[in-house]
Amino acid sequence: MATNPRAHARRVLDTVWCNRGFPVDPVQIAKEMGLDVFVTELPGSVSGALIKQKDQDPAIFLNADDARVRQRFSCGHELGHYISRQVDNNDVYEYVDLRGEKASNGTDPEEIFANQFSAELLMPVDAVKDLIAQGYPNYAMAHYFGVSDDAIHYRLKKLGLK
Repeated sequence: MATNPRAHARRVLDTVWCNRGFPVDPVQIAKEMGLDVFVTELPGSVSGALIKQKDQDPAIFLNADDARVRQRFSCGHELGHYISRQVDNNDVYEYVDLRGEKASNGTDPEEIFANQFSAELLMPVDAVKDLIAQGYPNYAMAHYFGVSDDAIHYRLKKLGLK
């Protein structure tokens, strides 16, 4: 399995997003990487899915019922699964990766990678530290990065900054 989600997110930011500023648009990044992104109805506990069908390119599906900030994180999460598969040369004919309850319980290595990738993609550690140094409150950082208050709170906690 791919390791170092921070390095992979940094590479995507540098090579695909190319310093276009914040908030980072994971849907645009996915499209520039050749993935289609669909906002559609998904089962209640599923926030996103990366689906590859035989003889088709993989695509990302986001839950239409989720808030925009959650859709953005879910898109980043699914991009993390895609990157992990690319790094591992694991592009089988068909697969389905779902962002559901398993993604949030923090025990599955692939889900941990995808969550950390999304967090670094949307809220890069250096940018987070810069905003803290400038005295931004959490709600302002959440708005700046286009994430939920919970996402920035969790990110600060994971980085040991709160």
